[in-house]
Amino acid sequence: MQDNIDRHFTGTFKIGEEEITGELIYNKERGTTLLNLGKQLLDIPVGKSYGNLDIITGVLNSGIIVTLFHNRCTQNQTRLFQTQKLVYVAEYSIWSKRNAINIKYNKLECVLENALDWSGLSAIDTSDLSVIKFKVNDNKNVYHWFDATITFHISLNCELFSFPHKEESKVVERLVVSIEADKKQETSYFISVRNKVISLISFAIKNNVNINEQYLYDYDDSYQLDEHTEYYQNYLYTSEHHLPIYNSSQWEYNFTLAQLLPEKDINKELTLLEPVFNLYLSLFKYTDMPPEMIFLNIVQALETFHARFFYDNSKDKYFASVIERFGSCQNYPDIEKLLLCDTQKDKNCKYIILVSRLNDLLIGKNDGLFRDYYVTDAGFAQTVADTRHYYTHYGKSKEKKALKGDKLIDVIGILALLLEYNVCLKLGIDNQEKVRERLSSIAWWKQFQNYYQKENEKKES
Repeated sequence: MQDNIDRHFTGTFKIGEEEITGELIYNKERGTTLLNLGKQLLDIPVGKSYGNLDIITGVLNSGIIVTLFHNRCTQNQTRLFQTQKLVYVAEYSIWSKRNAINIKYNKLECVLENALDWSGLSAIDTSDLSVIKFKVNDNKNVYHWFDATITFHISLNCELFSFPHKEESKVVERLVVSIEADKKQETSYFISVRNKVISLISFAIKNNVNINEQYLYDYDDSYQLDEHTEYYQNYLYTSEHHLPIYNSSQWEYNFTLAQLLPEKDINKELTLLEPVFNLYLSLFKYTDMPPEMIFLNIVQALETFHARFFYDNSKDKYFASVIERFGSCQNYPDIEKLLLCDTQKDKNCKYIILVSRLNDLLIGKNDGLFRDYYVTDAGFAQTVADTRHYYTHYGKSKEKKALKGDKLIDVIGILALLLEYNVCLKLGIDNQEKVRERLSSIAWWKQFQNYYQKENEKKES
């Protein structure tokens, strides 16, 4: 079934103390749930005032009970003094055999699009292409994050063995994320954890991940099937629109699921990284975002990352760390200029400035990985700071110093690489060789461009 179509469901819905007949419209592509209501004005020719409602319950003509949450009233219109039209937009809804008011759940299952390759958990054996074989993946795929048990497994829908045999058979394999709480939780908790897990995967693959379908389970709401206990599925529909999926290869990934060790506790890191991931995802999540805004988001992501993970965001601790790490180095005077510039040393400056934060991340372990951006080009961090100032305030004083066009896009790539490398380190993943190879390719391309530009200038002269 096509996703970008409006699906209409009629029923009766409770608005406050009133029951009003209406139509529920859901569009999966846009992630919208609209409630269209109409009522006759019998007593007075003026419609009643309605506002936003936290919860609306309804019974569809099919018998399904729908509970809509965080409903925004977008239209309240009286027509010809005879009818009143109401339109509500829901943040999320639960479709079940009972209303979901004050119900807590044990587990959420999400079927994801574009996360299978990252997981490495495919159930299809491709070792012999002449034979179709399925396998059981025994890799550990259980993690304990956010006071929940996160399990990654596979959903496989295969029509190859259906009867009667079809001329065209479809095989759909998806990654399923199960979020099982230590104790019963409200729906908002599961949505929050789900968003963090999806952001983590999106950061890992540098691409969008979509939710194909999702279900909530209450372990107190079950039935018996052939001596087995099964739990009723409560369908959850949320307001995320379908995001574009770009071509990419596993080599480009920041990491795969196998690199996240189950025994490593990264709860603290994942919590601190939440706003960093949200800013980083603007690289590919919003198709029409101008490069100036993407640049601002990536710089903000780096600044937020540094503030959350280093020196307790304290200028005094930062100063002490610089002296402790580099004070005995022969090139300390050069490092001091980068990390403790005059502006940073100013007693009136009570915080760590952006230039210092960027240079601190670029120098990192002092292994020279990003040396082209703090040795070869010692003013790189200052140029980034000037550009950020210009695109934040658009003041004339920084206009000539600000990066524009292709140069701005190139710097976004370097800053994204710097952020990716440092975030991965905090997750226990060292991508130094991969990053070094990428930086080497960028340096080679720059040399080629400079050579080509000089040759053109010679011809023109």
